[in-house]
Amino acid sequence: GAYGACGTISQDSDYVVALSASQYSGGSNCYRRVGINYNGHHVDATVVDLCAGCASGSIDMSPVVFQQLAPLAVGRLHGVEWDFE
Repeated sequence: GAYGACGTISQDSDYVVALSASQYSGGSNCYRRVGINYNGHHVDATVVDLCAGCASGSIDMSPVVFQQLAPLAVGRLHGVEWDFE
């Protein structure tokens, strides 16, 4: 695993996400739960990291979270909706 910006170690098998700098808010959203929707699929995950390369509103998902929405081979999803729970 690897340390996220929130200070915990996460594995690819953990239901976790990284937020863009504007949503990460200097860490104030660490460990908040988010609900993610895409193409009729829903998954919950926990914020554990900052995604420096993400545009505002975009999230970076662990492989296990991504796979609940689409095959990993898709690479990048457009039209994902998410919000804090």
